[in-house]
Amino acid sequence: MGSLLEVQNVSRDYRSYGRRQISALREVSFSMEKGRCLGIVGESGCGKSTLCRMIAGIEKPTAGNIFYNQIPVRDRSLRGKIQMVFQNSLDAVNLHMDIFHTVSEPLENFFTMSKAGRRAETVRLLETVGLCAEDLDKYPRQLSGGQLQRICIARALAARPELLLLDEPLSSLDVTVQAQILNLLSDLKKELNLSCILVSHDLEAVYYLADELIVMYGGGVVEKLEDIERFRELCHPYTRRLLMAHEWEDRPDRRKKMPDKILFDGKKSKAEIKSKVGCVYAERCPYVTAQCLVARPELVQRTSGHWVACYR
Repeated sequence: MGSLLEVQNVSRDYRSYGRRQISALREVSFSMEKGRCLGIVGESGCGKSTLCRMIAGIEKPTAGNIFYNQIPVRDRSLRGKIQMVFQNSLDAVNLHMDIFHTVSEPLENFFTMSKAGRRAETVRLLETVGLCAEDLDKYPRQLSGGQLQRICIARALAARPELLLLDEPLSSLDVTVQAQILNLLSDLKKELNLSCILVSHDLEAVYYLADELIVMYGGGVVEKLEDIERFRELCHPYTRRLLMAHEWEDRPDRRKKMPDKILFDGKKSKAEIKSKVGCVYAERCPYVTAQCLVARPELVQRTSGHWVACYR
């Protein structure tokens, strides 16, 4: 089976106010197949949201290429096939537009149907995400954070996408609502055979929903795992530090009951992280050697389906 998505040596640079170049992404490569959910985890500033925006075609890579079914993602023929749910649902909608027009906008853009047909389809979409027809005439500020995130998911589904990009969809929600949205996404993935990319700093949420995993740090990929069920095999010092700190491996029931949150703890600024010559994790790694400070480790296949960027 061919890959649905191919990310090939993608880098993204920005210029700061002092004209200093900041590398948000460095030579990121991966692929995913149709019907899978890829989790991309990492702390704030690691480049995961930038990567997600480039897959959506919102931003252009400084170097490298991204292909969807062997077509460059910025090709206009892909409009509608890749949809994105953004981190802050309140900023992602027009506060002066009612829910009917918010959700039905993709229907008007991508399909030919009457207003009555759009209204019926919008009701169906709202019911798909656990809302009802009574919400059609409401405005965003009349809804809770969880309800508004469901609206954003419904709007993304209106275009009938093949790939759904979820950029920190839980970060602004309380714990109870987070669990509800995760369950909703899990059901939609199964019912619609959606391919998904879940971008998050919350390792627990990604483990719950994803089939495979990428761990990012400092603009690069430090670990890749094709099968999330092999979670115990994660071994990069950065990943292991997180797992050991929260006693993740001591929870045999972690699939049945969602455990306490596991959050990435990095506090360094983007400038500090991106300025390193060697391994991006060297300054925080307990196993650092002289080699780590002068040369960046490449991703190496440790076992089948498992890659790690570490000299250990």
